[in-house]
Amino acid sequence: MAERLSRAADLDINSGPELEDDQAWFELWNVQLGLWLQHQLDEGRADANLPLWHHLHEAVDVVSMRRALALLVDRHQALRLSFRDTPDGPRQRVLPVYDLEVPLVDLTGAADPEAETDRLLLAESTTAFDDLGTPPVRAKIYRLASDHYCVLLNVHHIVSDGTSMRTLLHELLLCYRAFAAGEQPSLAPLPTAFDTFVRDRQQWLSGAECKSMETYWLDQLAAPLPRLRIGDYDAPAEEVVNETVEFGVAADLTEGLVGLAKELHVTLHVLLLSAFAVALRDISSDDDIVVCVPFSGRDTRKLEGMVGNFVNPLSVRMTMSGSDAFGDVVRRARTASIGAYANSRYPFTRLLGKLDVEARPGRNPVFSCSFQFTDFLPPARQTSQLDLCLYGRPAGDQLSLRLNYNSRRLAKSEVEEFQSGFLAVLGQVVADAAIPLAALSEPLRQARRAAQATSGTRRRLGSLRASRSSTPNA
Repeated sequence: MAERLSRAADLDINSGPELEDDQAWFELWNVQLGLWLQHQLDEGRADANLPLWHHLHEAVDVVSMRRALALLVDRHQALRLSFRDTPDGPRQRVLPVYDLEVPLVDLTGAADPEAETDRLLLAESTTAFDDLGTPPVRAKIYRLASDHYCVLLNVHHIVSDGTSMRTLLHELLLCYRAFAAGEQPSLAPLPTAFDTFVRDRQQWLSGAECKSMETYWLDQLAAPLPRLRIGDYDAPAEEVVNETVEFGVAADLTEGLVGLAKELHVTLHVLLLSAFAVALRDISSDDDIVVCVPFSGRDTRKLEGMVGNFVNPLSVRMTMSGSDAFGDVVRRARTASIGAYANSRYPFTRLLGKLDVEARPGRNPVFSCSFQFTDFLPPARQTSQLDLCLYGRPAGDQLSLRLNYNSRRLAKSEVEEFQSGFLAVLGQVVADAAIPLAALSEPLRQARRAAQATSGTRRRLGSLRASRSSTPNA
């Protein structure tokens, strides 16, 4: 590996026609296309950054840490991807070698090394990757004291995703420990390569299974698609500024939710997704709601341990009415989720080109809200162009939740109102899963009013349902 890295300077891998090989360039896969377009439209934004950092409260062997980072770049093709535009569209290739610079930033002389580290981490996280012709990967090591270091890895979403970042942190620490002990890291060989994955999936697009999945999605997302109007729906869409609200579900309520999920024969994910949809219905103008449920895209064991952007947004569409019991919503959410996962290989970006949807700048034409319940939360500063995203994970005997919202369309007080309404749904359905949605209106209104009294805001959620027209999709 070290020999390969040392050849980088001699090869001048970032430029030079002698290295151009048309056969090495291949198409972008799925959401990579959208990220490429976003980069072309506004190179100065850092929306697509995936920063990850880890504090080590010990003396760190900087040489071993650099070796560990170099091994990851050598091991994972996605960390050596280079992108360019062509007459046939954007293309990517894997550089044979890439020498990642890993500077050591000494902060031991700062008045407050931890505060200075936080400032630098924020600055790094919000610094865009201007040139995707070079692998969009950055790394730094911060020394706060002789026994306190922080290692940062920042990559563009076009080459990675949340699952990949977790893999990278695990492998980084494993490799560092091995090198620091004078040993070689023990990592299982990767069963496939990123370029092989993309080429295989491109061939899959012409097969019968792909056509069957396409038919499923076109049926599920048949027009007219609902427009979920919450907050300041008509606010300018060009600028996205995300903020977060962190909250939790207490142990007693969590225990009740786990029991209810077992009673209804669903996962906790489906139960919380159902409650999310009910809370959205309560404040919006639609009984027909589409929620984005991100899928890792790792639908085969060959992709386990792989680094890359494999994410595929899935659409879960549910129709509801006031006469429906909450249990009815749960059963529909389960059916819709099973269908979505069974057809999850079909790329969302390809689907967009076949749907009868209106393109709206700065907005996803299919959904405006997202839900994800996994064993980890994405970075708190993750940027989304959706109006409202609910992320959750187990936290001992409780649940840890985060609402990520576009502050250009929703005020923090409004998001806190939604939070109160969502928690009210959870409390009500644990007490009675057969409760009709119409009977939930008053408890949810009271929960929102309590939040309003605390915030004192003049903007109110829930007004659309009370004043909606007979044609909410018009």
